[in-house]
Amino acid sequence: MFDLTFSILPQAMNAASVRNSVIAQNIANQSTPDYKRKYVTFEEEFQKALGSSDEIALKTNKSSHINNTPSLSQVQPQILQDASRSNREDGNNVNIDVESVNMYINGMYYNGLTRLMNYSIQRYNTVIKGVR
Repeated sequence: MFDLTFSILPQAMNAASVRNSVIAQNIANQSTPDYKRKYVTFEEEFQKALGSSDEIALKTNKSSHINNTPSLSQVQPQILQDASRSNREDGNNVNIDVESVNMYINGMYYNGLTRLMNYSIQRYNTVIKGVR
């Protein structure tokens, strides 16, 4: 009954929520010596699962075959550590300006996703209620 929207949007919203927490953690640790900033990857693997990646997908017909394309339910946000060098003497590589911009961009992304979800729900409510 429901289209792919109701499985895709919650996963994307979850990834944005995780990303927001990681950015907040980076900002909180901006003065911690030797702290390395963290970041979230999600969209690349999600595109592979949707089949819209430039990577060639391997076709499989048995579970024992190697599969390089994850299913939508398997894609989860990954938290990685930035190994880039720091320009600061304390070894911390968090740039508060970059993190602030990332938090703003992620907030706008999340707001867009919630609007899409609300619009999708409203469409189904219209159909169910039979508004004339």
